[in-house]
Amino acid sequence: MEKIYILRKDKLIIGPFNSKKIAQKGLKVTDKIWYEGLEDWTPVEQLAHLVPCIVTAQPVNHNLSFFQKLFSFLK
Repeated sequence: MEKIYILRKDKLIIGPFNSKKIAQKGLKVTDKIWYEGLEDWTPVEQLAHLVPCIVTAQPVNHNLSFFQKLFSFLK
């Protein structure tokens, strides 16, 4: 059975995601993950199968509107 992931970005908790969707989220080293079987929120860098999904730096797009910048963390 496929894992169902819950993602915590700072104080925002989003999900559930399957493995394909969580990989598309642009994970940061500060993000934490929980799925059934984990005792607590776990830093994404401690989950070997998600380490390749960590984005180290995101390019700045100066063409975004104020609201796009404000809510960009939801991507």
